[in-house]
Amino acid sequence: MQRFLVAGTALLLLAGGVGCEKKVVQKAQERSIRVTVNQLEKRVFRDQLPLQGTIASVNYATISAKISGTVEAMKVSAGDRLKKGDVLFEIDRQILKNQVVVKADEINVKAAALKSAELSLKTAEISFAQAKRDYERAVSLNESNAMSRSNLESYETAYKTADMAVQTAQSAVINAQVQLKQAESNLAIAKKNLDDSVVRAPFDCVIFDTFVEENEYVSAGKNILKLENPDELEISCYLSAAYYQKVKEGETIVEFKDLSGKVVGSSKLSYKAPGVDPESRTFKIKAQVPRSVNLVSGMLCDFNLVMSEKESWGIPADALLLRANNRYIVYTVTAEGRAKEADVVRGVNDGGYCEILNHAELSGKEIIITGQTFVNNNALLDITNRPAQEK
Repeated sequence: MQRFLVAGTALLLLAGGVGCEKKVVQKAQERSIRVTVNQLEKRVFRDQLPLQGTIASVNYATISAKISGTVEAMKVSAGDRLKKGDVLFEIDRQILKNQVVVKADEINVKAAALKSAELSLKTAEISFAQAKRDYERAVSLNESNAMSRSNLESYETAYKTADMAVQTAQSAVINAQVQLKQAESNLAIAKKNLDDSVVRAPFDCVIFDTFVEENEYVSAGKNILKLENPDELEISCYLSAAYYQKVKEGETIVEFKDLSGKVVGSSKLSYKAPGVDPESRTFKIKAQVPRSVNLVSGMLCDFNLVMSEKESWGIPADALLLRANNRYIVYTVTAEGRAKEADVVRGVNDGGYCEILNHAELSGKEIIITGQTFVNNNALLDITNRPAQEK
């Protein structure tokens, strides 16, 4: 009896052990990745560069003394605003006026000397004509034995002497003409010096600086004043040679910005250097500043250089992912709600958006714009910016 009890107990224990080891195997649920999506957007893309340039006057000059002398009258001071033709300063006016008078009197003297030389020439020509006739008559008489050889020689000597007197008188006339011309040149120089003693503003301007004082002696070439036209300004800077073919004089737009970065005016490129500097590999550009923009020469100014502007399709630049060999991709959404990799060709980056040049391949497709860094090809997606009924 006990033997049957032991056997029954063993069977019950064996059955209980088998039941504990039995397990139900369940399949693990696939995890979805939370993302947001959007389609390509049509917008205006600008290929532009943010730059900084120096403001300078289009018209500026450093005025120097044209002649040596004492600055008799300084008519301006720093800060004065002048019109073209206004007097700036005068140098030794009285001395130069006296020189003009002296040179004018010298012309009168030289003119009188020329008149005298011309009269002497006429006298010599009359004497020469008479001596020539006498000599020709003597030759004729000598040939007919009516005049001695000695008398013929006397007439011949008188004829040659008269000829030399004419040549001398002609030389005197030429010399007098040269001296008169020289005197006229001297008068012109004296008048020019007198004119140069009064220096006038070459254009509308403001006096920026003065380098000498009134009654100070200056030599020709000495800097006297610095002046600029503050109403006509331009901005200039240097660009990398990589942009040389992209910018065009008279076409490329320049947008001027204030300290807050707001665009306050625009113009077009007025100058592009004819070549690139071989050492720095840069070239210079300039553009006129609109009068509505409140700037002065010497300031630095931020501006945009807009090389092109066009309407095209794009997506937020952060949606693009860089892969090997400088290849860019985005992830699109399949009908099954899974991620699919797609190559993109980038265009202009502007305002956080990237132009997609092969937009036709992505037209109408949903593109992952956030969460894409956690996505792999064929990953299951949880699109959070879709309405509940579309998920």
